[in-house]
Amino acid sequence: MKFLSSLLVVLALTFIAWFGVGVLKLYAVFGIGIPYLALIIFAIGFTNRLLQLEQNNPENSPGTKKLTARRLLELLYFRSFFGNIKMKRQESKEESGPSNWFWAGVYIFFGALLIILIRHLRLFLNPVPSFIQGLETIDSFLTIGFPHNVIYITDIVFIVALAVIVLRSIYSSFMKNTSASLSYVPLFLLLGSALSGIIMVYYWRVDIVSVKELGMGLVTFRPFIPTNEGSILFIHIFLVSSLLVYLAMSSRKPMYQWSTSENEANIG
Repeated sequence: MKFLSSLLVVLALTFIAWFGVGVLKLYAVFGIGIPYLALIIFAIGFTNRLLQLEQNNPENSPGTKKLTARRLLELLYFRSFFGNIKMKRQESKEESGPSNWFWAGVYIFFGALLIILIRHLRLFLNPVPSFIQGLETIDSFLTIGFPHNVIYITDIVFIVALAVIVLRSIYSSFMKNTSASLSYVPLFLLLGSALSGIIMVYYWRVDIVSVKELGMGLVTFRPFIPTNEGSILFIHIFLVSSLLVYLAMSSRKPMYQWSTSENEANIG
């Protein structure tokens, strides 16, 4: 099946990170070099997309700003992973679209992802803003009764919502008929990133102080490498970095065929 090739790609990336750190001990490469490189590629891709938008749309046209804002949201919030709400089969002119429950899963996924990203900011900020601390406290209220583990609601919600999206994508007849072999890569990268992060929190626990030192070192350009945290931390970093690179370099239609009207700024 087509999704297997994408799954194998992500498994291969996981193996590369494990081998690079666990066997070759390339801590600096996977903890410093690759994250910086991924951020640079992402920034270049982001900037290039903005420049393309300016070139493809008349200057000061009424809909240009609206289109630019929409494209930024697509890049930042993975809209292009899920396609438009209205889609057309290429072979038949019949309109089709994801079911309401699928899009409910997508919106829940976005909400959980946003909270998780905000939570992660504590690793890069010192001191940590009070609103992030408060959000983390609310998100982890299920920890009551589990004194030795922090249980985040959004971790559970994110995995369930992403699993629904992946399964729906695999078994949907529309996806089977039109998706490219690599169209599932971002979904599996997200899933791998989430699972590796959850493993660090609940199973192979890492020292949060060392992880914060790594994060602070990256943002202050004073790199710190935690060499005693095992491979799982660097697998997580590598998968997230790979996702950033994919976002920057992927085509404009990774899953669904885009409607021509979606690219016209003057509509609406």
